[in-house]
Parts: sequence; structure tokens; C-alpha cells
Amino acid sequence: MKTPEIENRTIVCWSSAAVATEVNDEVVLMNLDRDRCYGLGSTGSEIWRRLASPIQVSVLSTQLEEQYDCAPGQIQVDVLRTLRELAAEGLIRVVADGE
Repeated sequence: MKTPEIENRTIVCWSSAAVATEVNDEVVLMNLDRDRCYGLGSTGSEIWRRLASPIQVSVLSTQLEEQYDCAPGQIQVDVLRTLRELAAEGLIRVVADGE
């Protein structure tokens, strides 16, 4: 399966293949299709929580920039990298237009 391209205009949300739970304020994910488990740190967990409803990547980055003090552009780079990793593991999906 090809990993979808994720850019700033892309809208993403949780995949139905992902099961998540909170452990000590961090998210632990399991992909039932792949029988793999993933632990997210605090920032990754915050990104995950915001994917409960479809959200545009640029909006997500802006929300996190308002919450965290970081070098300009760094959060956007980190968000794109994290989302691409989650997509490669089948944990999130790209929302099609009209969904």
C-alpha cells in the first residue's frame, strides 16, 4: 500500500486501523492490521489527540505553534515528519474532499 502524500494543505485524521489508549498522559497506539504497538511522546501525543476530527495540517501546525515556544518553522517541520511517519504505519489517513 502506497503512503499518501502529506503536505500543509492535506487534511488528516485517525485511521480505523488504529487503537489508542492513554498511559501516563501519553498515547500508546496499536495498528490491528499490522500487529504493531507504538508509544508517542508528549508532543506526538498532543498531535494525535488533535486528529480525532479531520484537520488540515497547516491548522494543526498553527495550533501547536500557539501552544509551544519553538524556533520559527520548526513545529511545521516536526508535524509533517510525525504525520508522515504515522501515515506510513497506517495509523492516520488522508481525508478525501467532501468527506
